[in-house]
Amino acid sequence: MVDTDTRPPARGDASSSGRVAGAEETLGRAATRAATRASTRPRRPRRRPVEVASTVLLSVVGVVGAICLLWLAVSTVLGLSLVVVLTGSMSPTVPAGGAVVTRAIAAADVRPGDVVTVPRPGFEVPVTHRVVSTTAVPGDAAARSLVLRGDANDSDDRDPYVVRDARIVVASAPGLGFVLTTMSTPPARGLAVAVVGGAIVLAFWPTRRDARRRG
Repeated sequence: MVDTDTRPPARGDASSSGRVAGAEETLGRAATRAATRASTRPRRPRRRPVEVASTVLLSVVGVVGAICLLWLAVSTVLGLSLVVVLTGSMSPTVPAGGAVVTRAIAAADVRPGDVVTVPRPGFEVPVTHRVVSTTAVPGDAAARSLVLRGDANDSDDRDPYVVRDARIVVASAPGLGFVLTTMSTPPARGLAVAVVGGAIVLAFWPTRRDARRRG
């Protein structure tokens, strides 16, 4: 005789199977929705080279412009000016091609050891050297006779400088003089105009987003 078990499955087994099937169905629907969203999500369009160039160029022009405006404001308020050092007579303090930031000072306030910029008689370019000594000028209480020497020189300048005021060096930047001198040449000015003009053109250049809006 064959013993056949015809009893229905236990209630606990049926409920467990139902829960597993329900969980699998829920996970399947969630995976389907995620796949659908991923397939229908719009892709970010790749930026054209002209758009990248526009962003970079405008950023550079903006940074340079901000620096120039900041320097203009600070120099106006504090009375600062830039002086280019063309020779190496002040090396290593200020090497050739460097630039110094100066501010006005009365000659009576100049002290030995200061680095000052004063006019050089017979030359258009001033001299920037260190003060060796100061002497009062008879008959002119505001004037001083300054003996100067470059840090790289073995002797004092040939003649003293009689001045009523000078410009004392408060900071220096090696290499900045070469940059300023180069920027003052006609080719550099033309290039600067071209760069600014290109930045303006690129700022108004139509992008893909503009084209889609018009479409």
